[in-house]
Amino acid sequence: MNIDSKVMYSQESKHGVSLQVFGIVLLLPAITLLYLSTKSNSPANYLFSSGFFLFAILLWVIGAYQKRKFFKLGKTPLTLTPSCCTIGEQFEGTIEIERPNFNRVKEISITLWQYRKTAGDESRADRVWESSAIAKINHEDGKTILNFNFTIPRDMEPTNKAFFSNNKYYWEASFEFVESMQSIKRTWEIPVKI
Repeated sequence: MNIDSKVMYSQESKHGVSLQVFGIVLLLPAITLLYLSTKSNSPANYLFSSGFFLFAILLWVIGAYQKRKFFKLGKTPLTLTPSCCTIGEQFEGTIEIERPNFNRVKEISITLWQYRKTAGDESRADRVWESSAIAKINHEDGKTILNFNFTIPRDMEPTNKAFFSNNKYYWEASFEFVESMQSIKRTWEIPVKI
């Protein structure tokens, strides 16, 4: 691997596991509340603790579904060369998929997102700019390798995620396809500088 390369894992790799962990963390107090409400014989307490228990189970089930969906493709690491993209210069990306002869993805999208604060403490994400790159598909050692290259136009914003900033910008590479009537998406946050 080139010394000026950076390997990144998709943001979806954490979603299912974090939902399952959060569901288990909520399950412990939910069981305690359910036990205490059966001792008090209060219908309101029993109804509240049952709802809390069902919510914890629901989070765990959604997390298991997301995890199963994630493992249809596996980790899918993205290697960027150079390790930080520069506006106006070409960068190369390689995505490794642990499936042989995988031909479902033809394009990689490159998107600039802007997070900004609105009224009150709310924030919203807006897609500022988006383009796509055609992936060159190679099959090696039972894996599928997607190669792409891209140049970010000169008038775009670099990554800015400063804590006190009202306008935060970040860049994302992504692809999406449908398999077995499920939409499967992979996204990677890519660093962009001036």
